[in-house]
Amino acid sequence: MKINIFLSIVLILISSCSTLAFWSDDSDVEVIEPVALQSFKDDYPISIEWKKSFKGENSLGSFKPSFYSGNMLIAEPEGNIFSINPISGKESWKINLDRELAAGVASGFGKLIVSDVNGFVIAIDSETQEIIWEKNIGGEVLSNAVVSASLILVKNSVGELVALNASSGEKKWSFRSQLPTLTVRGTGESIIENGIVFSTFDNGRMAAFQLETGFFLWDAPISFVEGSSELENLIDADSAPVIAKQLIFATNYQGNLTAFDIAQKRPVWNSKSSSFHSPIVANNMIMAIQDNGSILSFSLANLAPSWTSEEYLRRQLSSGAAYKNLLLVGDLDGYVHVVNPMTGITVGRKKVSSNPIMSIATFRDHAYVIDQESNVAAIKL
Repeated sequence: MKINIFLSIVLILISSCSTLAFWSDDSDVEVIEPVALQSFKDDYPISIEWKKSFKGENSLGSFKPSFYSGNMLIAEPEGNIFSINPISGKESWKINLDRELAAGVASGFGKLIVSDVNGFVIAIDSETQEIIWEKNIGGEVLSNAVVSASLILVKNSVGELVALNASSGEKKWSFRSQLPTLTVRGTGESIIENGIVFSTFDNGRMAAFQLETGFFLWDAPISFVEGSSELENLIDADSAPVIAKQLIFATNYQGNLTAFDIAQKRPVWNSKSSSFHSPIVANNMIMAIQDNGSILSFSLANLAPSWTSEEYLRRQLSSGAAYKNLLLVGDLDGYVHVVNPMTGITVGRKKVSSNPIMSIATFRDHAYVIDQESNVAAIKL
C-alpha cells in the first residue's frame, strides 16, 4: 500500500506527543525552526523577468514545464495546458482537457504528453493541439513522461515502468518492481542514453533496459535497507538519475548518492545521503540536496568530498538546477538562493514567491521557478 510518508510521520509524532502529555502536565513540545538566513555578498543579483499564476496545488513538485520549439509548455493540476513565450511570459495558446492532471507536460517529436489522476496517459499533437490517443496504465503517474521518437515512457504509482507506442498508445513493454509496504509518495523520471533506459524505483534500486524492446540489462542497489522498522527501511528513489563523465548518479531517501559505471553495469562509489531530489552537476562538481536542507558536494574529477553546507537546514529545499555554472535552489519561504558550486558559498538571493518553491527549470538564458501553488516566475542573473 503506497501512503504519504509525511502524513505517516505526522501521525506518529502526534501519537508520541499524546503519550507524553498523559504522563506529564507539561505539554510543551520543542519545535526546531528552520535555520535563519545568513547575510551574503550579492555577486549575482537576481532579476524577476515575469510572473504568471496557474490553478491547482503542486504539492509534490511534479508539475514541471517542458520546452519545445522555442516555447515553454506548462500543465496545471486543474487540467489546462499552456504554451508560453519563455522570454515575455505571454500566452500563445491554451488547451482545456477538463480533467484533473497528476503531473506536468512532456514534449518532443511533435507530441505533448500529460497524465491524469485516474492513470490515463494522453498524447496531444503539438501543432493542432488535438488529442491523438489516451491509454490507462493502471496507476497514477506522478512524474513527467519521457518522450522518444518511438516510445513514451511513464512510471505509475504501483511501481511499474511502462513503454507506450508513441503513435498509437499501445503498450510495448513494461517492468514492475517489487513495491515495499511503505513508500514515499512520488516517482522519478527515467532517462534515455544511447538507446538504454535508466530508471530508479521505490525499492531503492536502479535498473537499465533496452529502449526498443524493454529487455532487462541490469539492476543494482542505490543503497541497502539497514533499519529494523518499516520507517527506517524507507529507501525510495523518487528522482531521475543523472549522467556525468561516463557515470550515472542516483540518490534515494535514507540511503546514498551512488555512482554506477555504465560499462561495468555496477555501482563503483557511494556516499551517505538522504534525498528526494536528482543530483545536480555544475562546474565539474556533483551536488546532492538532502532532505534536511544540507547540501553535499563532490569533485567529478575523483569523487572526493569537496564541501558540505548546513546554511539551509530545515528550510525544505526544492530540487536544484545548474544555471550559468552556478547552483540554484529554492526554499519554504519562496527564496531562490544562488550557490557557488566550487565553494558552497551563497552568492545571490531573491524572494520570488510567498509560497514554498518546489522546482526550478532552466532554458537558454532564463531560469523558471515553480512554487507550491503553481505560480511560475522567470528569473535571470
